[in-house]
Amino acid sequence: MPLREAYEYYGTPRGAVANYVNGFAVQSRAYTATFDSMGAAALIKLPAVIVHSEKALAPDLARRFIANLPGAHNELWLTSRGQIDFYDQPTLIGAATDAIVSHLARDL
Repeated sequence: MPLREAYEYYGTPRGAVANYVNGFAVQSRAYTATFDSMGAAALIKLPAVIVHSEKALAPDLARRFIANLPGAHNELWLTSRGQIDFYDQPTLIGAATDAIVSHLARDL
């Protein structure tokens, strides 16, 4: 994520984790670089819930993904300062978690 926001999280005490190793599994690129999430959306047959924000990474792509879902789905658009807020802001994490729990509870 080539964003100032990413450095402000991963490069500062905000994102510090005692056992974190600053490294990248180069071989993982072979699997992630070729993944087609837009094509995968059309294969999702079960009801889905999508949580996103206008300030998170690639909201236009999230809308395209949602539009490609063939089955029932819910979407929740939250207000954030950016993508990283979903990592450590209790209000956003709580709202996203509540939406997911509510979504899963419907099938019980």
